[in-house]
Amino acid sequence: MKYIQIIAASVIWGSAYPFTKYLVGEVSPLTAVTLRTSIGALVLLAASGVRFEPAGPRPRFFWKIFALSLLGVSVQQYVQAYALRFTSAGHAGWLIVTIPIMVAAAMALLGERLGRHKAAALALGSAGALLVVFSGAPGPAGTAAAAMRADMIFLISCLNWTGYVVLSRKWFSARSQAEITSATMFTAMLTLLAVWVVSGGAADLASLSFKGWLCAAYLGALSSALAYTFWNNSVERLGPVTASYFIYLQPFAAALSAYIFIGERPAPWAFAGGGLIMAGVYFVNMNGARR
Repeated sequence: MKYIQIIAASVIWGSAYPFTKYLVGEVSPLTAVTLRTSIGALVLLAASGVRFEPAGPRPRFFWKIFALSLLGVSVQQYVQAYALRFTSAGHAGWLIVTIPIMVAAAMALLGERLGRHKAAALALGSAGALLVVFSGAPGPAGTAAAAMRADMIFLISCLNWTGYVVLSRKWFSARSQAEITSATMFTAMLTLLAVWVVSGGAADLASLSFKGWLCAAYLGALSSALAYTFWNNSVERLGPVTASYFIYLQPFAAALSAYIFIGERPAPWAFAGGGLIMAGVYFVNMNGARR
């Protein structure tokens, strides 16, 4: 029973990519992200009841939360939504798994010893990501060149999340993950709504079909609220190392849901690249498991 929530969170996150791809086919990436974040923040705050009290000087505290909201929510989700207009949901599922490898590289740049296993992980992960990028996005996702550019843009969102993980550990290591998630999500909602209103994004809502609203509800209530709640609960019960292993269900959930929901067929070379990425992730975790 204790593994059900972590499996559900990974499957929900992996399945979010085809829903995002469908949604940005009807509205702009800004509108898609604003709807997702607003629904997610309101549901998360209502369900969790978390109260986040500032620690230390208030200006510095709020700037840190604002920076995390940009890295982990606003910019990260906008970049993903924009990229998914041109690349496939399956590619997104494989590329997102490069995050643990990027985190290992970031920690090495900050002075942590790399070691032969993490060096192998970086090599395999880089090769796998390049293979996914150059395999070409399947289906009517645009030209091959546009798909490759979109894959490279999607990797920027992985870098954003890497920065979020590193900085949240550095700034709020004593805080629970649920508190950080609620604070960053709510801050992102406020900033996105301001930009969305000023840019005239409300006009986009007229373009939303019933299916589009269902996609927004899935992304907000399930992917941005329920899945984060499940993830936080699982980290507390299983520990971050054990919980992190289940992230690697995401590419398979993305490929299956993309096939069922939007009829997307995965490219064989993308699976080969994904295999290299997963091998790299194995080597990243090898050091942690031995410790």
